[in-house]
Amino acid sequence: MLWLFEHFFSSSKNAPRLRRKLSDSLSAKIPNELEGIGENGENHMPVPEIDGLKLEEFIKNYRKKSRPVVLKNVASSWPLFKKWNPEFFAEQYPDDPVILFDAAIESRKLAYTDGKETKTVSLSEFVESMNRGGNDYARLLPILDQHPELLNDMGVDWLMSASNNRAKGSIKHQLFMGGARTSTQMHCAIGSNLFIQIHGRKQWWIYSNKNSPLLEPIVDRSVFFRSQVSGENPEGNFKKADGWTVILEPGDVLYNPPFFWHQTRSIDTNIGVGFRWFSLASILKVSPAQFLMTLTANNPSVREAKKQNQNFAKVYAELLERERMK
Repeated sequence: MLWLFEHFFSSSKNAPRLRRKLSDSLSAKIPNELEGIGENGENHMPVPEIDGLKLEEFIKNYRKKSRPVVLKNVASSWPLFKKWNPEFFAEQYPDDPVILFDAAIESRKLAYTDGKETKTVSLSEFVESMNRGGNDYARLLPILDQHPELLNDMGVDWLMSASNNRAKGSIKHQLFMGGARTSTQMHCAIGSNLFIQIHGRKQWWIYSNKNSPLLEPIVDRSVFFRSQVSGENPEGNFKKADGWTVILEPGDVLYNPPFFWHQTRSIDTNIGVGFRWFSLASILKVSPAQFLMTLTANNPSVREAKKQNQNFAKVYAELLERERMK
């Protein structure tokens, strides 16, 4: 309730103070034996795994109940599994723009003026830099929506069945690519996500939105929700949060429900694709409050995001640039 109040009355000096006080109060009531999450997430629960061919089990026990799960034995049979690597994209789409912005775990507590400036390079330049050991991470690239022939390499029928065939009009595909140790800090958003791990390995830390008081979200009226905590090195109240962790292997598909907090760390040079859709039933089940905050966001607004043709890399980069200019 205080998070919602602060969202609408951000000019009030009391709202963030009251929200932090509530966070401390709630944390104090959690038993001390829950403290001490290991720095590598070893005390988190492992994300459950099921056979991805058992769609009925996934839909009934995980999608409808808004629970994360890894679906095995699915994407490894799709053409992309053997075909997609950094060189493939650099050769096929060398001039496609890649918007790079700093959202690494290491930068989560830096002032925006201390972080890297947003920049745009070609896809071939990005892959060349990555192969030389560059630490930039390409997030949220809309390349699959801009080049729909790439969808022929994916199990589209399986994805549509797993998500919901009625959701066709709201589906977006986002490519992620980066070298070893690249990362993305803690965040969540309104969409449901089937994340397809294609090349290399990536570790995820996931928390339900019920842990939001312990994550102390940044309140800036954005369509993206962000936090400065880290699942790798929990501090303060966040040590009492309960969550999941998993290292995705090539061919794995991870289901992440709407508004579930997550951060990631690449273990190897890797490629993944986020298959996102917007299910009103799932959104309202998880968090009506965050749904309302998303609809009333103005940094940017939902309408402004749509004007960018759902190019979330551009939307996110513009958010950080506005913060930098303050």
